[in-house]
Amino acid sequence: MCQQTRIATVLPYYHRWLRRFPTWSALARAPQSLVLRHWEGLGYYRRARYLHSLAKAVVQLPNHELPSDPNLLLQLPGVGKYTAGAIASIAFQIPVPAFDGNVARVLGRLYAKKRRSPSPAQLQSLAALIVPRRNPGMHNQALMELGALICLPKDPHCTSCPLQRVCPSRSCLPTLIKTRPTPTQLREHLHIVRRGKQVWLTHQHPSNRWRGLHLLPTTPAQPNNSSPIGKIIYPYTRYKICAAVFVTQKTPQGFKGSWHSPKQLASATLPAPHRKALTLLP
Repeated sequence: MCQQTRIATVLPYYHRWLRRFPTWSALARAPQSLVLRHWEGLGYYRRARYLHSLAKAVVQLPNHELPSDPNLLLQLPGVGKYTAGAIASIAFQIPVPAFDGNVARVLGRLYAKKRRSPSPAQLQSLAALIVPRRNPGMHNQALMELGALICLPKDPHCTSCPLQRVCPSRSCLPTLIKTRPTPTQLREHLHIVRRGKQVWLTHQHPSNRWRGLHLLPTTPAQPNNSSPIGKIIYPYTRYKICAAVFVTQKTPQGFKGSWHSPKQLASATLPAPHRKALTLLP
């Protein structure tokens, strides 16, 4: 849940998730629609689908438990190097790195030379070299917390940093080798199709986004002779999307869907931008 999402946002979802899915078996048995419903609002729904697939894989393992070997963890659905390292070191005390963006930033500044950080590949190697055999989980968590709370991307709190005396970047931040690309601007049109108090929803999206979720019909072209009731702007992976919202009584051609009463609409699993679009209704 914390991948690409701040911990303050995650916490209420995390507690609610554990109340509903307290074991791997409970999660594995749940239908995907329920899993996605409990993820609604966190975004990046692929994580929820991976977690659901992971639960189904775990219940097939001996003792229905995750393995401690990071190489075996990597064979499970949705588990990459960072997740495998975090689980192995924190849960099982295996001395392997948990290399995320916060750790990369801390090590990049700590090992900078002539205001240049090592490459991402070099930083990963450094992270592996410095993991201690005792308390590797605490070590990894300390580096992640240092990056999250002190060694910030902008305006780091160098005077509060326990590494300030040995850090060459304390007075001058190094040049980043790789920067995040500028999001691509996209425009789209959301259709709120109404019939009395009912709203028509589909599972189709022209760009195949949000698989398995209920969606407002989305089209690249503006409907004829219509004016939007408003617009919403939201990020989606590498895109920044501006969506004009229209109210209509006619379903767009080429879509399959069904009508939802207010009660059904409240329990349907919609992505946060589409849920927000519905709040524009007068």
